[in-house]
Amino acid sequence: MTGNASPRIDQAFFKRMMDEVSIFGATAAGGLCRLTASPEDGAARDWLAGVLKAAGFRVVVDRVGNMFGILDIAGPGAPVVLAGSHLDSQPFGGRFDGAYGVVAAIAAATAVRDAVANGKRRPAYNVGVVNWTNEEGSRFAPSTLGSNVFAGKLEAEVALRAKDAKGVSLGEALAAIGYSGAEQPPRHVAAYIEAHIEQGPSLEREGKTIGVVEGNWGTVKYEVEFLGKAAHTGPTPMAQRRDALLPAAELVLFVRELSNRTGGALLSSVGRMDIAPNSTNVVAERVRLFVEFRDRDTARLDDACARFEDKVRLLGRDGVSVNMVHTVNRRPGLFDAALADLIEAIAAARGYSRMRLHTVAGHDAVPLASVLPSAMLFVPSVDGISHNEAEFTSMEDLVAGADVLAGVLCRLAFAGD
Repeated sequence: MTGNASPRIDQAFFKRMMDEVSIFGATAAGGLCRLTASPEDGAARDWLAGVLKAAGFRVVVDRVGNMFGILDIAGPGAPVVLAGSHLDSQPFGGRFDGAYGVVAAIAAATAVRDAVANGKRRPAYNVGVVNWTNEEGSRFAPSTLGSNVFAGKLEAEVALRAKDAKGVSLGEALAAIGYSGAEQPPRHVAAYIEAHIEQGPSLEREGKTIGVVEGNWGTVKYEVEFLGKAAHTGPTPMAQRRDALLPAAELVLFVRELSNRTGGALLSSVGRMDIAPNSTNVVAERVRLFVEFRDRDTARLDDACARFEDKVRLLGRDGVSVNMVHTVNRRPGLFDAALADLIEAIAAARGYSRMRLHTVAGHDAVPLASVLPSAMLFVPSVDGISHNEAEFTSMEDLVAGADVLAGVLCRLAFAGD
């Protein structure tokens, strides 16, 4: 595959969409709180559906709320080249994580549509945009639910039963905002490309504009629940207390110790802790921890997980029981090499500096890569900040990524000619 410099995106259209989508769930500090299937997410989805329909896309919503917009430029029934990301955010996230990939996909797909309308050749493939449900996993765990259902790695019924901290299921939440769909998603997908901010410092540090993502780190996640007994923190003798928070605290420190043993090469975190009854004068009866490990080295990752599981089993003592659930086991993997080469070729043809790298964060492209040719391209994150209201990427870099995506979609739509 070699580069081709046309078409280019409508920059004014792209900028307008970025401004518009950033309104839904906007925080005072300039970030976003747009949790999956919240009213804010519903408003953003309504906006997306309106933009897609106005641009001539055929909009499809599947059972788990994944939204697809298809431009039938090759005719109904033709395979689809798909691009996109997600609109949901972290509770205090940034404006660019996920939403950029959706907006870039719309700008790129419409650029291909216009090129087809002004040309003499008919493409071999349709082009499409997707907004995946619950990529972040901040309201419903685990993350990337929608893309995992699409990839056949998770049953739709299981995803719809996932519950938030208040006991509301994903199915109930989607129904409440009007996005509990009944349509079949496109099944003849030829390739998937996802544009995303890097969420790390590599591109900025190296002075590069486009990141050609070759693969993903491994990620393993657990939910661990300690069950003790609620009691008054005043009159209850210490020897009689069955405090679920004590072993939980020990486990938090052990998770960090596992990373320290590798000099920080293994990434570890306890990002969320639910405590019940969570009262200042009640001994904790139940504590649930959300634990994750990330590493590019499979052997090191597996060793850490084995040590962690042994530790969990040892902490079930002194009247406190423990339950452990393995929620995610994402192996280190590679994206489609030909697609990565195409992204690099298009970036080179358009004069953008570039580098190869792997994604540490999880993305919807990861589960899709196991069932169809998939790839990602990154644009720089200022100071490597993400999952934070201070997250920022310059408009120049955002446009560059969308322009490269347009070139990639065009080449794929014409079957690599």
